Amino acid sequence: MKIKKGIPLIDQGNKLGFWGGKFGGNFVPETLKKPIEDLEILFNKLKNDKKFVAERDKYFKNWVGAPTRFIKLENLTKHVGGAQIYSKVVSDANGGAHKIYNATVHCLLAKRSGKKVVIGDTGAGYAGKMLSMAAKKFGLKCKIFMGKKDLLRQRPNVLAMKKNGAEVIPVYSGSQTLVDAVSECMRYWVANCDTTAMCVGSTVGPAIFVRICGWSTSQISRELKMQLIDKFGSIPKKLKLYNCVGGGSSSFGFWNEFMDYNKKTM
Repeated sequence: MKIKKGIPLIDQGNKLGFWGGKFGGNFVPETLKKPIEDLEILFNKLKNDKKFVAERDKYFKNWVGAPTRFIKLENLTKHVGGAQIYSKVVSDANGGAHKIYNATVHCLLAKRSGKKVVIGDTGAGYAGKMLSMAAKKFGLKCKIFMGKKDLLRQRPNVLAMKKNGAEVIPVYSGSQTLVDAVSECMRYWVANCDTTAMCVGSTVGPAIFVRICGWSTSQISRELKMQLIDKFGSIPKKLKLYNCVGGGSSSFGFWNEFMDYNKKTM
């Protein structure tokens, strides 16, 4: 895909929600087309609304704890020799993970749409934990779908979700892991979309959820850009960005502001 400069990557897909002609799309039941369209309309309006962006930034700063640290790894730099190695410490964010950015934005969107319940799926538990935190913060009821096997493996995060007031719903179908939790969560949303907002914690699913997730977690690279300039006077010409890729939410957020740079800075 040829990336256009000056246009956010989330806005470079076509009308069907595809990027580069083959990634993305909206493969959903007929009953979900309307709520997805409603969410697209709401998000497209609010992401450019100065008051909404200011509200997002207020919570990112005063509740999430932005900006997170940008520190030099002195020992690793010395060990490797040559390259100056730095780390963006996203785990400084409230709750201990980048998932909090997406969860916060989804809860703000739910409030704007008048929804009283927010639902989500989780595997390792961090997306669910962050959504339960944000739901509690904004006075929303929260339901988290989680495969039975994951529920047993990730007991500390399950306890944290429950402590935040979330209802954790075990999924016994299929492999009893994340993929089945996603399916059950979608089924619940189909039946309750008038009163319930859905949060997808990764860059997966219908295109609108990829766009919201990317817009939210891009807080990481927005901060990083400023921190690089503050540290070096400008963004270094020779810059390599490394990120651990899981569901894609952290990598999208970490790379987004650098997407239209030349290859030397990738």
